[in-house]
Amino acid sequence: MDNNQHIELLSKKISQNSDQQAFKELYLVYFDKLYKFAFSILHSAEFAEEAVNDVFLNIWQKRSSLKNIESLKNYLFISTKNTSFNYLSKFRKERNTSLDDVLVRFEIDELTPETAFFTNEIRNEIEQAINQLPPKTKLVFQMAKVEGLKYKEIAEILNISVNTIDNHIATAIKKLSIVLKDLSTEETNLILFQLFTRFNLNNLTINQV
Repeated sequence: MDNNQHIELLSKKISQNSDQQAFKELYLVYFDKLYKFAFSILHSAEFAEEAVNDVFLNIWQKRSSLKNIESLKNYLFISTKNTSFNYLSKFRKERNTSLDDVLVRFEIDELTPETAFFTNEIRNEIEQAINQLPPKTKLVFQMAKVEGLKYKEIAEILNISVNTIDNHIATAIKKLSIVLKDLSTEETNLILFQLFTRFNLNNLTINQV
């Protein structure tokens, strides 16, 4: 049974049987990913945890409707995004908050072990470069690299097209290539490959950026 089938089974148990053990397992599977997602928007450990817990509380309270949700994973991320925006609106006393208003924060320590060989200097430069990207670009990068979401999933969660995601990733690559320009082509290609492994950039060279 693959992961998607397992999540579907948990959803079915929660929806049809009010299975608390299945709900607990779903919580454990997704809490960390949703927490990181919420934290990147809210910049507060306390409020990020509250936002994610609100999402799961809503899932449990409306568990009978889970059978109508096509992708529970996407639904969880969308709910976390909306809940985080609601928190921001309360903080700022504004009615509406969009991604363009959010100061998304990225930390390279969140990346996979593939990036462990980076020197502290390179890690700091990459982190600074990514944090200078527009909020949506930064969030797309994080969702794809850190959360491991597919383009189609990110598009649904952020309500943008797959082509727009391609553009955001291209922007991130160009920005990083500028930061890494003083390194050799081989070193630059290796770093970009490690950062963008999930984006099919195996044949990327600095001249293509």
